[in-house]
Amino acid sequence: MSSDFNFLTSKQKKVYMVIESFIKSKGIPPTVREIGELVGEKTPGAVQGILNRLEQKGVIKREVGMARSIQLVNNNSQYAPHVYLPQIKKVTQRNVNDLLNIYNIINYVPVPSSLFQEGSDCFVINCPDNSLLESGIRYEDTLVINRNYELKDGDIVLVLYETHVLLRYYTHHENPDLVILKADSELLGKEVFDRNEVTIIGKLVGKYTQY
Repeated sequence: MSSDFNFLTSKQKKVYMVIESFIKSKGIPPTVREIGELVGEKTPGAVQGILNRLEQKGVIKREVGMARSIQLVNNNSQYAPHVYLPQIKKVTQRNVNDLLNIYNIINYVPVPSSLFQEGSDCFVINCPDNSLLESGIRYEDTLVINRNYELKDGDIVLVLYETHVLLRYYTHHENPDLVILKADSELLGKEVFDRNEVTIIGKLVGKYTQY
């Protein structure tokens, strides 16, 4: 913690240092409850008050209504700027219109803000299959999907078809009621779909994999 933070009270410094230490050790920011436990403050409202003052003083920032959204604002910080994207459990016919409901979010994943803008309509999900294995995308790779998209031929999209969640190359069809969705290995025996039978969830904009 920089000596430039002398304008903070001792309690505010303690909370800031707890947040900084938690992020460094866990890779994610703490919740209000976790901060309270670490600083010995049992009242959530008191913790919120300290966080509000830290935000007013410009040393942290938060996303409204989002858990684990605390970000440190420090020009001397060793941490690269980042944003937090929600990682979801699954896509189904029941939740396709409400993917980011609290019961479908596993956690929030820190990603470089140089790659993904703050407030962008992106989420993280595990790759559902091996249909694009030849393209270097494997089952359970971590995918970043953008729901605010403009598609062009060759883009990779996450699609819901009946009960199947698919990763496919998108190509427009000369018939506006149809769409071409291709895979490296086609298990469904189908590449041309009626637009009414598929839901394009979003476009693939990032991938993390383990070697």
